[in-house]
Amino acid sequence: MIRPDSVIPPAVMIRIAGLLVPSERRQEWIKEWLAELHYARTHAGEAESFAFASGAFRDALWQQRDFWNPKRTRRLMQSPWFCLGSLTAILVLIAISSGMLPMTRMAVLPLAYRDPSRIETIAQSSTVSTRSALPGRAVEWWRSDSRTLDGIATYLWESPDVASVSEDFFYVLGARTATGHWMDRDAFRCAPGPGECVVVSYDFWRSLKGLTTVAINGKACRVAAVTEPGFWFLSPRISVWRMGTPSPKTHTGVVARLAADASPSEAEAELAAILQKHGEDGWDSVVELTGVAGRVRSVFALFLTCLFVATLILVPSLHLRMPKWNPAAVAFFVAKSMLSLLAVFLFGIEFTRASSITMLGGSDQFLAISAWLFVMASAGVLAWSLWDQRQRCRVCLKRLGMAQHVGCSGCLLLDWAGTELVCVEGHGMLHVPEMVACWQEPYRWTSLDETWQELFERS
Repeated sequence: MIRPDSVIPPAVMIRIAGLLVPSERRQEWIKEWLAELHYARTHAGEAESFAFASGAFRDALWQQRDFWNPKRTRRLMQSPWFCLGSLTAILVLIAISSGMLPMTRMAVLPLAYRDPSRIETIAQSSTVSTRSALPGRAVEWWRSDSRTLDGIATYLWESPDVASVSEDFFYVLGARTATGHWMDRDAFRCAPGPGECVVVSYDFWRSLKGLTTVAINGKACRVAAVTEPGFWFLSPRISVWRMGTPSPKTHTGVVARLAADASPSEAEAELAAILQKHGEDGWDSVVELTGVAGRVRSVFALFLTCLFVATLILVPSLHLRMPKWNPAAVAFFVAKSMLSLLAVFLFGIEFTRASSITMLGGSDQFLAISAWLFVMASAGVLAWSLWDQRQRCRVCLKRLGMAQHVGCSGCLLLDWAGTELVCVEGHGMLHVPEMVACWQEPYRWTSLDETWQELFERS
């Protein structure tokens, strides 16, 4: 018969139970229990040592009885680990509230198109560097005369979840059905019967629960095809595509597939020449091609550019104020800043239109707003990260406390001369002046030697 103490030695059980004891009492607690284990072995024998060691877990849990007392809680909230844990919790909250980051996954994962590197959006350029939609007559001219395009289609955003596209839209993109087949030019064809035929997304089709009709603007439409999971264009929110051919004067978005031997610059020159051939002169004949894959992922370049601008904004305010850091402080500052910036990026891409605007073939009127929000948010979290770093001890990185005013409130413009903060572990004091007399060192740090330690001893 195998004895329990031969599987897990009692001494090991005590050390495992010691992990449940608060860190400041752990070593002393383990040493005491190991001494009592030796006494039990001497007087009670090996047979009783396992039962004795089992009681260590109950005692270890009892040591946690004051875990949430105000003093311990305050020390926990002052630690750098609490700061990093709070930022991680914010990231988890963003992921859960957004539905596990669908917009981010769509921007990172491969696009659900056939050879997406050859798919381009076409827009009309102007003197103010804006991109506008194109009239339907231009699309018909290009469809009949172009040799650099392997297909061209139109799209128009009708509502947040409905889009009107031309008949060959899915063929040009190279989309698949839910069964894995490539969509041809007859994607909207369905059995004879009343009502319009539409193509729906896979998630929306699952919500229909077997129904073959869907109501669009009060009209019953029949489902002709279902896209594969993960397919999207314009915006991931669009779940229904209707067939619609724009009139010659209606402005619409345009997407095209380049021929195998054609480059974007060659296609731009050819399309402009075709417009001029049909009487479109001046700026009306200037077009711009932009790769869809690049537009989808341009939100990453936008954020990095805004982060660079935000860093430039903060550099003049730094001067030489930052204290001399140790490697642990540098690692903490980098981790804290990266988590904060990641939260800004994920919130922006999930809860704003920063990710969907890059798919529009028309004007990017929201680009400036998104860029401004990214710059302000990035500058804000970086400024907070620097301020938080200054308010921490240079040795243990815990938040400084016991703030005390320096001087009297009426000597300096009816305010105090400054504030002194003290490390709760007794490593030093930080003086923060109310008015900065020298731009090189407005914060003064004073290290405390061992003679001060008795004032900070824990009870």
